[in-house]
Parts: sequence; C-alpha cells; structure tokens
Amino acid sequence: RRIAQFLANRQAEASARLAREFLSRPLAQVQRWTTPEATYALGAGVAAATVALLGAAIIIAAEVFLFSIVGISLLIYDPILTVTAGIFFGLIGLFLHRVLGRWTERNAEVMKETSIDTLTAVSEALATYRETTVLNRREFYVDRFESLISRSAIANANSGFILEVPKYVLESALYVGILVLATVQFLTQSWATAAATVALFLAAGSRIIPALLRLQGAGITIRNAAVQAQPAFFMAQFLEDSGSSADHSTSERARVQELISSRYPEFDASVTVTKAWLSYPGAQAPALQGIDLHVPQGSSVALVGPTGAGKSSLADLVLGVHEPDSGSVDIGGLSPRDAINTSPGAIAYVPQAVALVGGSVRANVALGLPDVLIDDELVWEALERAHLADFLRENREGLDTAVGERGFKFSGGQRQRLGIARALYTRPKLLVLDEATSALDAETELAIIQTLQELEGSVTTITVAHRLATVRHAGDVLYLHDGCIMARGTFDHVRSTVHDFDRQASLLGL
Repeated sequence: RRIAQFLANRQAEASARLAREFLSRPLAQVQRWTTPEATYALGAGVAAATVALLGAAIIIAAEVFLFSIVGISLLIYDPILTVTAGIFFGLIGLFLHRVLGRWTERNAEVMKETSIDTLTAVSEALATYRETTVLNRREFYVDRFESLISRSAIANANSGFILEVPKYVLESALYVGILVLATVQFLTQSWATAAATVALFLAAGSRIIPALLRLQGAGITIRNAAVQAQPAFFMAQFLEDSGSSADHSTSERARVQELISSRYPEFDASVTVTKAWLSYPGAQAPALQGIDLHVPQGSSVALVGPTGAGKSSLADLVLGVHEPDSGSVDIGGLSPRDAINTSPGAIAYVPQAVALVGGSVRANVALGLPDVLIDDELVWEALERAHLADFLRENREGLDTAVGERGFKFSGGQRQRLGIARALYTRPKLLVLDEATSALDAETELAIIQTLQELEGSVTTITVAHRLATVRHAGDVLYLHDGCIMARGTFDHVRSTVHDFDRQASLLGL
C-alpha cells in the first residue's frame, strides 16, 4: 500500500510539474498539441511513465533478489542441475519476452491511439452538436465512436491475454522439466537421492515460477508503458529543449486580492512594440512585419484591418501569449510575462469567443482563484459594469448560479458579458478586447462601450475591431494590412488615407 501511495504521489507531482511548464509556454508551443493529445500526455502518459514503469521496476528488483537467494541455495546443492535448469527457463523466458514484447508494443500503440482519438471524437461531437443535429449527421460520430471503442476493447482484451500466456507456458515448462529430471534421477541415482532431488527442485520451482510470472508481467508492463508514456516523454523533451520558462506565480495567488485592492499603484500600463516580427509555423508569410507602436498609459487604440491583417496577432504579442521572432514588446519596461507575474490581474483580456468553465458565476468571474480568495463585492461590481448583475439578482442562486459546461446555460450575449465581467473583476490597468461586444444587442453594447469609455485616462485599452461601427468614435485607430501598420490616426483620418477602409465604411453607411 505504501509503495502504491508513493507511486501515486510521484505521478501527481510529475503531472503537476509538466502541466505547469506546459501552460507557461507561448501559445505557438502549446498549440503543437491538440486538447486530447495534451490531456493524454499530462494524464495517462505521465501515469504510464511513473506508476507503471516505476512499479514494474520495483517488482523486478524484488524478484531478482528472490532469485538470487533461491539460486544460491540450489547451486550449493547441485550446481550442474541448477545451471541446466537456469538455462532451460532462461531460454523460455527470452522466447516469451521477444514474442510477447513485439505484440505488446503493437497493442500498446493501438491503445494509445484509440484513447486519444476517442477523446477527440467526443470533443468534436459535443462542439458540433447543433450542426450535426441539424444536418442529421450524428450517426457519423456514433459510428466513429463505436469503431474506436471496439478497437480499444480488442486491445484491452489482447493485453489481458498477453499477461496470461506466460503462466501456461512456464507452468507447462515446469511440469516437463520435473518429469525429465525425475526420469534422469531415478535412472541414474538411488531412489532416496532421486526423490530428495526431485522434491527439492519441485519445491524451488513452485516458488520460482510465480516469481518468473511476475518478472514476465513486469517486463510486459514496461514494454506497454514505454509506448503509452511516449506522448509525455515527447512533451517533456520538447519543453526541455525549448528552454525553461516555468511560471511559478500560481504559488502567489494570495497576492492577487491585495494587488486588486491597491489598484496597482506602481504598474506602468504603457505599451511599446519595437520592430516586432512574428511568423507562425508553416505559414508562407509573416503575420507581423517590423511593427513599431507606442500606446501611452491611460490611452486607447483600436486595431482595424481586413481578415488576416495581423490584428489579433499584435494583441497576442501584447498579452504575451506569443513571443516575437525578433524585436521586442514591453509593458512599462517589462516583458508581458514579467509584467503579468509582477502584477497579476493588472492586465486583462476579453476574447470574442469567451471560454467558460463548469461551475458557478462566481468561479467564472474570478477565474482561477480559490473560493476563499474571491471577493463577492468585486464580483458584483464587475457584473454591474458588464450589465449582467440584474439578471443574476433575479436568479435565486445569484453568484452560485451554475454556468454549465462551456456555458451552455447562458445565451451568447450573457457569455460575452460574463467574459467582460471576468476582465473587469481585477480592476485592470491594461485591457485588451477582441471584438468583445459582437454578441450583444445594440442597447447593451452601447452601455458597455460607455463603461469602457469611462475607463479612459486610467486604463490603457487596446481594441481589436472586426466591426467598424464599434470604433466609429475612437480617437486613435491603427489600420493593419499584411502584418504592417498602413495608417494611424482618427477614424476619419484613416478613412481618408486608406481606400479599402473608406470603401468598407461606405458600404456600412458610416
């Protein structure tokens, strides 16, 4: 039991360390793994690398010790018979190891692939539920799921069978060996000597065979676990090769509330981007090309341009989720990651598609904080500013209202307002918004835009705008095209400078 607990603790520690390192990396590195692949590597992969591999190694060490004691005793009694028996059972064990080892590896590969593919299939089915229902294609995912589960079931059955094969082979070998030994002994030795020898080796064999079975089982487990642990090993190796950048700020979560209350008096929210270039793996052209930008503290800027111009990429550089290939990005003289670690909560982000977690409204607004550190007054304040408080007050559960997985219990507009409340909860000094009001009705959108305008002067705001109407009255507009800043100024100035922008505005009646 203690060994099992020890291995379980090592698994938990290894998973936590790997997850911390993985989640501290830039988005480009994180996106090398799909969600199912990362889930498998951090869960089942680490379990195979710790509990399975280390557990099997402990079993091997214990059984080798037992073999040494029994082997020495038999060598003293009859060296020739002991060596002969050792060679006989050793050859059988080697044969089983080679034959079953290859089968085990192929079978483990199937188990690993079906586990990841099953997670992928379920995730895709849930994400596309409405579309597949309307198109009447749910059976596609059901058939795919059934096929994967069938393959997984067969692989699991094969795994159980592989572990049983050595039992029958070794027991048969023991009976054959004892029969041969008895025949030779009774033909060449006295009855008393022969009976004593056969009895001794039979007793030793009855003790050694179970140990051999455990050794074979441990060997099979190692071959199986080595394959299933490959995703975890690959992730760990990749993270090590790309350099350590682990963020240990999770141990400082208790500081967040203090910083929120203080409103970050020493935080400089000015943003400076200097000759920044950014390319995505496999892309034919850079996403950003030599960007130079300065946003003074307390000012606001809107990023506009056609699809693929680099607006969201520039916002991601400011947020620190991507790092520039060359050039630099700093917030008040610090890199984005250092600024986030130094003053957690001072920088906030509202995406166009808000990702909600299962749990309560309180847990979603104060994302990542334990319940004991959540200030309900700040939660209500953020909800008021996001114009969601009245809806929750009408609900008898209030802040304890369940959001549901992916926020399915809330409308699109409510989810977006919850994302805005999440950003405002920490009273940030730098706010980045990616079309954060696209799912709102006109009246609510206008109210939230007014709320954001009230922050001007005290909060630096960077808005990625896909709808020109949202930045019609913006004082500072940047037009990006093919990763370059083509124009900067007021809405009317950019319109007079960039023909495409003027044409888009005219089509929208602006």
